[in-house]
Amino acid sequence: MHYLFRKRAKKSLYWIVMIAFLVIQAYPILWLLLAAFRSNRELLTEPFSWPHELTLENFIKIFEGSHVLTYIKNSAIISVISLVFIVFLSSMASFAIAKMKFMGRKKIYRYFLIGLTIPYAVTLIPLFTMFSRVGLIDHRLSVILPLLAFQLPVSIMLFTNFYRFIPDEVIEAAIIDGSSIYGVYTKIIMPLSLNTILTVVAMNFITVWNDYTFSLVFINSTALKTVSLGLTDFIGPRGLKDWGATYAAIATSILPTLLLYFGLNKKITSGMTLGAVKS
Repeated sequence: MHYLFRKRAKKSLYWIVMIAFLVIQAYPILWLLLAAFRSNRELLTEPFSWPHELTLENFIKIFEGSHVLTYIKNSAIISVISLVFIVFLSSMASFAIAKMKFMGRKKIYRYFLIGLTIPYAVTLIPLFTMFSRVGLIDHRLSVILPLLAFQLPVSIMLFTNFYRFIPDEVIEAAIIDGSSIYGVYTKIIMPLSLNTILTVVAMNFITVWNDYTFSLVFINSTALKTVSLGLTDFIGPRGLKDWGATYAAIATSILPTLLLYFGLNKKITSGMTLGAVKS
């Protein structure tokens, strides 16, 4: 009887902690989504009360009276180009490191991992100087190239850990059957890497889409602003803010990352654990 009581108490405590954790994590997002449909007057007088009236006025305001759609387009272009190069470059480099025998491959892998220790801030002045000399300031490439460089290390680490999990016999059998190394990569390795690819895409999309540092430093014109940088448009003179429009713009900007994460949640979890244990 005492054992059953302790077991139920532990289970109850577990669920209480999990529910509390869920509320803490979900409340800010739910509050933001509701705030996007509330009027400015209600947000200023009763910000934490249950909404009395929901309105689309804030969304009409940001889509008709601001450049939000332009900012979303710019973020989408930068994200797509960055992700395509991140996936192909990191997967090819990882395939060579994990499955091709050559001198210094471990040193090359360690060299890539050093990138995980370098903060964005220390590269801003050298990058700004270099981009100014080659004419890349206020160009999408000035955002894409640094993001590509900083996201490659973690992507290479994920791909390499997964490729080590693939038996060498699979590759050897394909080569014996007459496949080239490029055929092995495109017809065997890439299809087997689907979960890892989706994991890399999801993780890097969140970082690239939400980038603020590189966009702030290297982008000047409104026509090339990204969505995270464009949110500053809703700060008026003397720091006054249109809170309703601001929350509507933030809700619009985080919607793609939420949809991607929840849509690929199972794939991401599977991709993160593949290769973690040797068979």
